[in-house]
Amino acid sequence: VILMVAITVILAAAIGSSVFSQGAAQPAPQANLNIKPAGPITSGLASVNIEHLGGDPVNLATSSIKIMASVENGKSAIQIYPDTPTTMTVGDIQKLDLKTHDSSGSSINLEKFKDDGTTKENLASGDVVNLKFIDINSGQIFLDKNIAF
Repeated sequence: VILMVAITVILAAAIGSSVFSQGAAQPAPQANLNIKPAGPITSGLASVNIEHLGGDPVNLATSSIKIMASVENGKSAIQIYPDTPTTMTVGDIQKLDLKTHDSSGSSINLEKFKDDGTTKENLASGDVVNLKFIDINSGQIFLDKNIAF
């Protein structure tokens, strides 16, 4: 009887682990990305150039990566949607405008709060923007960088 119980427990554990396992976790891309301002801020729109210096390919499609831009330690933050989502490999350079879209499809630039704390204004020279690249599959942040304009 004890032997039958032991075999049943082992068999149940083996079946349970194979049925309920979710497979191996997918790691975030390991890539060396250089990010610099793509020039001065014009009409309140800041842009950056992303250069892939080495490592895994980085897919900029919104199904693979979430790009967050913020100013003032996160007081003002938006999700960035690249105009041309591509997969970057070593040597590629991609320009990224720091803007998002509202429900009607209109562009909204990344803005900061004025001193009153309620009104927003355009970014200007001297502002620092924080960019975070988050891998959707793993939920891991694989780039967290401050860029001074």
